[in-house]
Amino acid sequence: GGAVTLTGATKVVLGGNIDTSAGANGTPGTGGTVTVASALELNGNRTITTGVTGGNIIFNGTLDGDAGQAFNRTLGLTAGTGNIDFNQAVGGTVQLGTVTINQAATVDVDAAFKAAELLANNGGGAANITTFDSAGFAITTTRGTDAVGGDVKVKTTGALTLGDVVSTGGTATAAGQAAGVVDVNAGTTLTTANITAKGSDGATAGDNGGAGGAVTL
Repeated sequence: GGAVTLTGATKVVLGGNIDTSAGANGTPGTGGTVTVASALELNGNRTITTGVTGGNIIFNGTLDGDAGQAFNRTLGLTAGTGNIDFNQAVGGTVQLGTVTINQAATVDVDAAFKAAELLANNGGGAANITTFDSAGFAITTTRGTDAVGGDVKVKTTGALTLGDVVSTGGTATAAGQAAGVVDVNAGTTLTTANITAKGSDGATAGDNGGAGGAVTL
């Protein structure tokens, strides 16, 4: 596949999907690397794939949803044997919806990451990610007011290193909201920081608190 580089003087608005997969049959080629050099805004649910034979996905700018769409814009990423790098904040201005990482060699999260949920566990099947590293940076899936916390699920065949993980219930105007599930599974060494999966408080003494989330390590 051919390489794709996106650059905008102020930002890039991704209005469709990106696919740089290599052709099939015989010995497949290598997928093209996708590099987003500028701040990226999703104005819809999007996928980026470089196929199963490589091609990196690199975000060198911030990554956000569009205005008024907090926790709504989903992003699916498939890098095959390539790497996925988040080099700037994700959801720092407008939080993303569900972020699904289907396949990659190395996933590096090098800034704060905020989304409705993070799913990088192949739907509970065999791990399709070699290593995952967010050391020093928080992954937060606490959603808006009166919303349950989102899940954080990551599975690797190799090392899995996490910064803080926060998946609490959203601030309540009545009954408290439940926290999300945190399920992280490393093929070799799992290293964690703080994990907070606390239900939110009820708004008043008469409102029940939200349930805490299950944590599986």
